[in-house]
Amino acid sequence: AFERAPELTQVTAADTRRGYDLQGYRWQGVEDNRLNYMVYRRTLYPQFQGIIHNVNDVRQQALEPELVNNLYTFRYSALGEQFRSQINHFQLRDLVWATSSYDVFYWHADGVHRWNPWMRTRECVVSRRRLPHGFRLSALCADSGMVFAGDHRGRFFVAPLWGSESESWDPVSMGKLGGDIINHATPGPSSGGARMVLVAHNSGVMHTVDAETLRVARSRSFEWAVNSCTQTADGQVQCVVGDDTVGLVIDARAPDYSPPAARLEGHFDYSFSCAFSPDSRLVATGCQDTAARIFDMRRADRALATFCGHIGAMRSVQFSSCGRFLVAAEPADYVHIYDTHGFSHAQDIELMGEIAGATFSPDSGCLFIGVADALHGSGMFEFNKTQ
Repeated sequence: AFERAPELTQVTAADTRRGYDLQGYRWQGVEDNRLNYMVYRRTLYPQFQGIIHNVNDVRQQALEPELVNNLYTFRYSALGEQFRSQINHFQLRDLVWATSSYDVFYWHADGVHRWNPWMRTRECVVSRRRLPHGFRLSALCADSGMVFAGDHRGRFFVAPLWGSESESWDPVSMGKLGGDIINHATPGPSSGGARMVLVAHNSGVMHTVDAETLRVARSRSFEWAVNSCTQTADGQVQCVVGDDTVGLVIDARAPDYSPPAARLEGHFDYSFSCAFSPDSRLVATGCQDTAARIFDMRRADRALATFCGHIGAMRSVQFSSCGRFLVAAEPADYVHIYDTHGFSHAQDIELMGEIAGATFSPDSGCLFIGVADALHGSGMFEFNKTQ
């Protein structure tokens, strides 16, 4: 049993030099105890497979990059229940978003919170009291002054982050996309001045939602539940992954009945995350078979690189805006940073507890991670890119 208690409520880089870990636990002199405990957690953590497969088959395909610790360096963490990002579905973990190096958003028990790691402040920007009864968040995204959140019953809300920006915005605007769970949401390019959100729906539909009118601008149906979707910066190409071993790359301008532009094959299980690189040349998938895969769009018939985690599925993937790094988060304990220049170097960030999400700041300068864990404690963590 884990019987230790953190000694700090916030941790700085200076504290780590005094023997504390990133979560405020002091291990100086008993480092082997922590190492053994993390190994124990790897063997104990429950594994879930949608399609039965042998994980060793996946690992045989994976690269083994050289591990370094200087891609991003730890700066600060804020700990405690007030920084706990609530996880309502064990497979859906893209729940931390940053709109700048000073504004990090996460779903708390009492609503959407904004954390400023530099001022060391937090505030509730959308109170749960203003939402319908029983609203259980399953998807979150924030961008361009607005936040979008969906729940287990297909309901969603859109709210401004900095106060009402125009007369067309209500404080909290509600919409509904059928009665099934919203699995994922990501901001999309504006269309004719309108803010769009790409929404992955468990009913097998990818919706493009106008964030101001709450109307569905377009829907595309698939033969399986859509777990995640994303698009290139210009909005012309989209990627969709879900309850299938093949991800699809589609032309956003083509008719719904058009065949996919590419099929992303090689997965052994269902995927729950996908992301394009800023130059649209690469697309990454996070799969339940414990692997993150990177595909080159010029030849997408096989993965350019495959990386395996330590404890479970790759629940979240995201490229930095500079295109140099890919972050991949497991469901617990481990967040990986891969150097996309040759894929020969990687950095493992080890934390104790469930990972709610990992996201880069828009300028690539910061990496933020949310941990939500009743046993080991919760917190928000900031890392800075090494110059």
